[in-house]
Amino acid sequence: MSWLKSVGVPGRAYELMLWTLSVVFAVFIVGLGNLIIGDLPQVEEPVRLEQFHDSERSAALLSGLGDIVERRGAIETRLEIVRLQLEQAQTLSKTATESFEAWIKTRSVTTDPRQDPELLERTREIEQLKTNERALQTTIADLENRQLTITSRESELRVQLSNLDQQSFPAYQRALFWQELRIFTLRLLVALPMLLLAVWLVLKKRDSDHWPLMRGFVLASVFVFFVELVPYLPSYGGYVRYAVGILLTVAAGHFLVRHMRAYLDRRAATERQAETERRRLLSHEEALRKMAAKQCPGCDRSITAMEGDRPNFCVHCGMTLHDRCTSCDHRKVAFYRYCMECGAPAQEVSPSTQG
Repeated sequence: MSWLKSVGVPGRAYELMLWTLSVVFAVFIVGLGNLIIGDLPQVEEPVRLEQFHDSERSAALLSGLGDIVERRGAIETRLEIVRLQLEQAQTLSKTATESFEAWIKTRSVTTDPRQDPELLERTREIEQLKTNERALQTTIADLENRQLTITSRESELRVQLSNLDQQSFPAYQRALFWQELRIFTLRLLVALPMLLLAVWLVLKKRDSDHWPLMRGFVLASVFVFFVELVPYLPSYGGYVRYAVGILLTVAAGHFLVRHMRAYLDRRAATERQAETERRRLLSHEEALRKMAAKQCPGCDRSITAMEGDRPNFCVHCGMTLHDRCTSCDHRKVAFYRYCMECGAPAQEVSPSTQG
């Protein structure tokens, strides 16, 4: 894609569009990768603690708990009904008592002996209501005692079930460890090839016409590996994560040191080459960009100038920086294709600097 640098403003606008294409392509790949990595745990049934219980004992305890829950529910329902009946009985008893007291006051005023049978009837009615009220209270007390017994039994069974959980926990932890490791390995088998392919594309295909799409794949691969995969990295006390972090840091450091040394070796070898060969390997746009940044196109070092003078040669590698037009003798940048004074073409321009 180096040809874009030579077409000015339209080229920069087009490059911006290609970057947008790369980012959009990366977003879609990241979304797909996120779905794949997130759904990989579904390839196995989740490990549950109950799978490692003594099956017979666990079944007995769970059956007992189920029976207790059912009985307790029935008792609670019955208690609610009886308590409502007791409230109604207490209301009736209170109303009857108040009515009886009012009637007694009236009878004491009239002293009518014919009301004696009614007195007995009203007394029996109130006594019957009190008897019914006491019976309901007895029923409630009995139900509450049964509820207390069932609750105590439920606590015993739950303690036994908790002990069963504790006995099964080591086996559960081992199984969970291997399952997490298997799932993480599957995720790694998805993310690692993407990252390796991305590295290969960066190293081998950066000059391809389809680099914008490849660049989107590279961005997505880096994101999937270092953002989507890392949260799923097993963390057993932090040892795995710190160990992986150390390995990645060492690998990155080794990679950077090797490439820095290779870069320095290449630069030293380039500086030993003849100037015509070094100029042939430089692109026109890259050379002008470095000159504008006051950087030598031949060795990448800063251009050294004394008292504001513009040097004709690099003091580090001897590269020609400024020369004179062969037509009008005007001083110009040695990498210009045409003289900025008379427009005459520069002499001895290598084919590589033409584009």
